This record gives sequence, structure tokens and C-alpha cells, in this order.
Amino acid sequence: MSYKVLIIVADGLGDRAVPQLGGKTPLEVAKKPNIDRLAAMGITGLWDPIAPGIRPGSDTAHLSLFGINPIGNYPGRGPFEALGAGAELSPGDIALRGNFATVNEDLVVLDRRAGRYLPENRVLADYLNKHIGEVDGVKVEFYPATEHRLAVVLRGKGLSPKVSDTDPHKVGVKVLESRPLVNTEEARRTAEIINKITKLTYELLKGHEVNKERVKRGLPPANIVLLRGAGSLISYPKIYEREFFRVDRAVAISATAMIKGICKLLGFEVVTPKGATGGVDTNVNSKFEAALKYLEKGYDLIYVHIKGTDSASHDKRPDLKIAMIEKIDRALEELLRSIDMKGVVLVFTGDHTTPIVVGDHTGDPVPLLIYAPNIIPDDVKFFSERSVRFGGLGRIRGSDLINIVMDLANKSVKFGA
Repeated sequence: MSYKVLIIVADGLGDRAVPQLGGKTPLEVAKKPNIDRLAAMGITGLWDPIAPGIRPGSDTAHLSLFGINPIGNYPGRGPFEALGAGAELSPGDIALRGNFATVNEDLVVLDRRAGRYLPENRVLADYLNKHIGEVDGVKVEFYPATEHRLAVVLRGKGLSPKVSDTDPHKVGVKVLESRPLVNTEEARRTAEIINKITKLTYELLKGHEVNKERVKRGLPPANIVLLRGAGSLISYPKIYEREFFRVDRAVAISATAMIKGICKLLGFEVVTPKGATGGVDTNVNSKFEAALKYLEKGYDLIYVHIKGTDSASHDKRPDLKIAMIEKIDRALEELLRSIDMKGVVLVFTGDHTTPIVVGDHTGDPVPLLIYAPNIIPDDVKFFSERSVRFGGLGRIRGSDLINIVMDLANKSVKFGA
């Protein structure tokens, strides 16, 4: 018989030794009896989302998680963000990922995320849609996404994704000018349009009532849109079209636009349950309740994405990351009580490592545990970056993980006679 597969990913879960925690990691400090119990019941190890030492984005890590090698096969992050935010992309469209950010009058970046939590996101995106609309004959569409994020889609003829970012990826420096990355008229034109859009967002947003109110409350104004990750739509094999395993129905449970976009592109149904926010305030219980519902409906693959661990890491907040891990663990207790463990392969891991001391993704491997019926457990009883080095899975690379999981679920297809 085959088993259902439940994959739970805590975004940016992996970490390095944190001085404030006495050289321990958040996973080592957090109280997480249910995750540890799963580790004791299953088999553990490390996973390199791309390859050892390669720093993955959340997008490339997720492609790899679902069996797509992103090296030489990556369109840029923009299309994923746009799809997840609700855009319908056509061939020739250029999609970019954007941040509402804070700059001064000289366009020096003060905060790349405008305080990160931006409940006015949709209001500001709608305002930009109303007042920009078109630049140089190209239609410009803004789609609000998670927290401070949005997607921007350019629709028109003679466009190219081969352009650089306006986001400098750090504070204290001026907003960049987009430049063509190839010597073509299409790339030059697209870069010029992006630069015009960037200036227009500043002119429109700097005096907006939302930002006046934010300043009064001591919050950073969301007074510009920084753009990055330009790309065009690309086609990948659907999750139900794979050569080495068989999946009929798959669902992804997430509130993060980029993750939703990737999963939608790969043929998952995409669900955002009530209370799921994509931040540290997300309702993890609602995500696990949704997972249980789809297990009961007989779906082959249920994927649950939890973003808050990564947000805490980017903000260099070990306290928040510990709290987020503990929140996941408490919600996991009810899930484990409700599911038939004899019929499920359960995976718990991260999509990449985001160390508190760095505040960004690194190429460190990610701790991984897999429980499956009749699996031979290893001797690891405590789940952390340090302990799983001694686990029975060893160190797994890239898109091999999904094949291992599907084989344990008896969903693999024999290769050869």
C-alpha cells in the first residue's frame, strides 16, 4: 500500500551558533517535545537544498524540494511572486518582486521593508494602480502580497527580463538604477521603464495620507517600491507528471505569495486558511487543521509552509525564532493526535538556513527528519542542527529529497525493467 505524504517546512529553520544563546541555536533552546518525539520515531539528517555551500533563495529551494533542479532552469523570482499574488501571466509579460520601502529625500534607503508589517499594503498598491496604469505604452500592474511585499507586472511588446534590480539589498545607500544586462533594445527599454516606475512610486507615495499617519505613529513611511528578480513565465513538469513517482492530488497550504506561486505553477491546489498571515503572527493551528482536512479527503501530498521562522531570522531576533518554533510544536501536538500515523509519511525541515548572526540565507545544510510507517529509526532523540549530523539519513543533496520521501511512501516508479 502507498501512504499519504505530509511535508511541513519552517522557512529559514536552520541556524548557526548564536552568541546571545550561549553558542546554541534556536532549535537547541526551544521547548519542542513534539518535534523531538517525531525525530525519535523517525530518521534524521541534513539537507542541502541546492548543493553544499550554495546559498538558496526560498524560490530555488522550493523548486528543489519538489524535484526541480533550478540550476540553469530558473526564471527569476518575479513570476512566482506575481502568480502567488493573483496575477495571470502571459508569454512576454515581465514580472518583478517588489518591496514597499522607506527612503529619504535623496532616495537613500533607510528601511528595505518599511517596518516589515504593512497592513496598508493593499491600499497603497491600489493607489499606484490607479495613478500609474501605463508607462511608455506598457501596462503596469501592482499586486499586493505578504507583509511589505508586492509584485509588479509589465505587459507590452518589446520587453526583456534581462535587467538589473533597483533594490540595493542594503540600507544606507541610494536606490539603484535598473540597467540592461544584455546589449539589446528590449533590455534597454525595459530598464528605462523600470526606472520611471520607481521614481513615480516615490512621487506618488511620499505624500500619501497613509504615510503621513504612519509617521505620526512613529512608523517608517512606505514611500517607494524597490524592484528585483525580473523574469518571464517558465514551464515546469507538474507534480503529477513526474517520471520517478506518482502523485494524483497535491495541495499547498501557505500565506506567502511567492510560495503559492511556485506551487500553483507546479500543479498544486493552493489554500490560505483563515488567520494565516505569512508572518510571526500566523495561525499555525489553522494551517494544520487544513492539512488534516486534506489528509482526510485522500490527497496524496499535503504541503504546509510556515514563514515566521525566516522573518525572525532576517530581523536577527532569536527570541522570536524560538517563540515561533515553540508555536509550531504546540500546534503539531494536536495534529499528531488527530492523524493516523500508520498511513502517513511526515517530513519536517526548513527550506534553507537563515542564521540569526547573518540575517540572511546561507549555504549551510538544513536539519531534516522523516517519519514513515515501518521505518527503522536512528538513535537521534533531539532535533537540532547539531544532533542530526549523526542521523541515519546522512547528508542529502538537492532534489533527491522528494524521491527519497516518495519511495518511503511507496509512490515511486521502478526505473528500468
